[in-house]
Amino acid sequence: MRTKIGLICLLLWMATASAQQYADDGNDRLIIGGDAGIFRVSYDGFTRVYDKRSGVTLGATGLLKIRVPYYLAVKYRHFEKDGSVVDTNNVSQPQNWKENWFTVGVRYLSYGDRKVISYFGFGFAFFNINENSSTVSVFVGREPGKRSASGFFLDGGLEYRFSKYASLDFEIEVTSAGLEGKSGFEGSSVGGYLFSLGLKLFVL
Repeated sequence: MRTKIGLICLLLWMATASAQQYADDGNDRLIIGGDAGIFRVSYDGFTRVYDKRSGVTLGATGLLKIRVPYYLAVKYRHFEKDGSVVDTNNVSQPQNWKENWFTVGVRYLSYGDRKVISYFGFGFAFFNINENSSTVSVFVGREPGKRSASGFFLDGGLEYRFSKYASLDFEIEVTSAGLEGKSGFEGSSVGGYLFSLGLKLFVL
């Protein structure tokens, strides 16, 4: 819990640091990008089946300017994990976890003439989970299968705009989501912590 509070404070600091004189250069109305990162699931029961909570993610981002310094931000992420458990016949059974999530929210940033900028965002998060297993679920008392979850996200990062049409991006994202509409907090959330690096392209 202290780690999550610390990250939230860091993201708020990033937002404050970006509150400078804004300038609209007219070439940042629509931005798309892709990224790769490391995601750590918050759910405590994850290690009942899988050896680690963390793994590689791939993602995509779309930003549409509302007005300076606000953007509509839509993101997609994919996280997958393989594992195995030993059944009652002492036979190892393969397990597979697929987690996809979308976030929709507002991002607070402005490019102007600066090459390095910081940003902050928040909004809603929607998760789809598929446990491909014939034996045991990560979720105690449930059968393996498909699940949905929803909650919120906070994100923040630093971006280096090395040309008029492209930038490199480092981002921290914190998500919290409970299964089937229930509240999700640290230990019971299928969200988690994501640290990613990406490339953004300025389309319009």
